[in-house]
Amino acid sequence: MQSVIEDLSKFIEFKQEEGEAFKKILKFKKLKKNEHLLVEGEFCNFGVFIEKGCIRHYYLIDGIESTGNFFFENGWYADFESYLYGKPSKLNIEALEDCELFLAYKNDFDKLVAQYPVFNSFLREMMERTIKGLTGKGMSMTLLTPEERYLALIKHRPKVVERVSLKHIASYLGVKPESLSRIRTRITLNSKS
Repeated sequence: MQSVIEDLSKFIEFKQEEGEAFKKILKFKKLKKNEHLLVEGEFCNFGVFIEKGCIRHYYLIDGIESTGNFFFENGWYADFESYLYGKPSKLNIEALEDCELFLAYKNDFDKLVAQYPVFNSFLREMMERTIKGLTGKGMSMTLLTPEERYLALIKHRPKVVERVSLKHIASYLGVKPESLSRIRTRITLNSKS
């Protein structure tokens, strides 16, 4: 649990008493590989901190998975549309590895913010990061070719390439697995010439 507090301190300054209060609202949860934390139609009434492992969120479009993003150790995630507005989620959250997580449920977090307003800054920071990530992904999907997207992934997010299956990477890049295989072959051949 100490890693949660250490990571939290990167975003906001808080007193020891406030940190202890934050720890008290956290609920520990283990997920096995391929197990879901959230399925479409459920309510995302929590934010999650990943202590260990990797999760992804994805959408089902006509029965085909479209991966939105991947999150690793010391990462935070919530489906903010569902979390903030109480709407059923349109996405799924799946463990890609065995995971150890800490969940902060909205009701508990709202009470915490009422007592310690400093945590409002943390929520705002998380929403800003989410917006930045969505904007970056949207621009990448619009402005870059699939090969350029894959090269950017290798450069900026090597953990994804090292730890995530090609099937899920292809889904994230918006290509079929066989297209990603061709891209990888082309990159390998170009690096040898």
